[in-house]
Amino acid sequence: MLTESKISIEDLKSAVFKGGRALFLRHIAGFLINFTGSLILARTLGPEILGLYFISYTIFLICRGVIDFGIKTYLIRLPSISSTEEYITAFTFQQGLAILSSVVAILIISPISARWYGHKELLSLIASAGIGAYFYSWHSIPIALMERRFEYKKVGIVEVSEILIFNLVAVICTFAGAGLLGLTLGNILRGFLPALLSVTLTRFRPGLLINKKAITSLIQTAYPIFGSEFTVWLIVLAPPVLVGSIAGVKALGMAQLAYTVLGYTMIIATIFQRVSLTAFSRLQNEKELFNNAVHKALQLLSFIYIPLTMGIASLSPLWVPLIYGDKWRGMENVILIAALPVTASALFSIILSALISKGHADIVLRQNILHAVIYWISMSILASPLDALSVPVTHLIAMSAGYLFIYGYNKYCGKLDYKTVTLSFIIGVGIMFISWYSTVMGNMVIPFIGWGIFSVGSLFISAGVKETVITSFNTYKGKL
Repeated sequence: MLTESKISIEDLKSAVFKGGRALFLRHIAGFLINFTGSLILARTLGPEILGLYFISYTIFLICRGVIDFGIKTYLIRLPSISSTEEYITAFTFQQGLAILSSVVAILIISPISARWYGHKELLSLIASAGIGAYFYSWHSIPIALMERRFEYKKVGIVEVSEILIFNLVAVICTFAGAGLLGLTLGNILRGFLPALLSVTLTRFRPGLLINKKAITSLIQTAYPIFGSEFTVWLIVLAPPVLVGSIAGVKALGMAQLAYTVLGYTMIIATIFQRVSLTAFSRLQNEKELFNNAVHKALQLLSFIYIPLTMGIASLSPLWVPLIYGDKWRGMENVILIAALPVTASALFSIILSALISKGHADIVLRQNILHAVIYWISMSILASPLDALSVPVTHLIAMSAGYLFIYGYNKYCGKLDYKTVTLSFIIGVGIMFISWYSTVMGNMVIPFIGWGIFSVGSLFISAGVKETVITSFNTYKGKL
């Protein structure tokens, strides 16, 4: 059941496009559910309560990162797997990490956080985050199985279930006057339901295999991936610790919701990143095709993502107070600045996938460490004077560490030509700031003209890129 056969270029091409389509539908469904739920919660609960929830959600993400230990990515990037022993060994190791993480979250992090922020509500919120995160140990391996097989329809079902159950429970309880209870129950169920579905859909048979040699080998292989991912969680931890304690949970809620809104635009970037990791892994021994695929994926993503994210940011003075209400005024300023590093992060995700698929997680780790150091130092300085704006400004400063991605790719993977992407980014930034100011002044004509011209130009260029990608696939058809 868990063995797999070699895949041809033609089959890989078909799987990539089908997988991308399935992920697109998954993210559209997730966006609709998440946007509706977060809108109701934001308008009803306000920035302070949501700020407390975001603290618990950060703990949830960090615990899941510890439990995963980079194993899901490690299993996906392997050229082939013929034995079930690797899966069972990984599952055994993750069970130990899951129990440890949950206990630490419930018994240590929960009471400390409640005292640190002066909000006893964090006791139940963080404890529920620890319980919900435990179930990821039943969820991670089946997801890796599905992604290796390009079964993204099943992946979509599992991931949408997490979004649906949390928002459904949280919103129902909020309408019933028990918003905090809804957030607490939602934290638990968002872990349990996806775990149940993922095991059922893959018919994965969990087991325990305590093989010290195999576990040691797994740790040695996966720890660079885990290290790079864990530094991301350290970065995610900075706003709750620094902004939440220095500027207050209201400022934290404002900044985190701004990033949540822009996170909806990551639909496209996430699809590109996830499908490209699997595809690049299968092409890692085909140097010319690999480099060409990375180059074209980066260009296509930039043509789509820049007008999407920066366009939304440029109109934020209009839609923020209209959609979220007056209590969220000021968030449009955070969104404007945040659009810059968010867009850059999305583009770097393609290079990240390429490096990991080639086995160079150590470069990703070094970049993430540098990013985290810059991020924490900058935010500790800027949190007080800039309030919520310190989050996007710090993020932008820390993106300078992305140079290591480019350096690593050019050294180990191939020569990356990013002139077109850089030019598109610069033009997009100019249009965004002009459009944002025009929107503040009540002029809605300039934004639509500016982004219209940008989109039309991108369509002409991307048409040529798509034709090149198809020609490249056909040229190398049959090499695998």
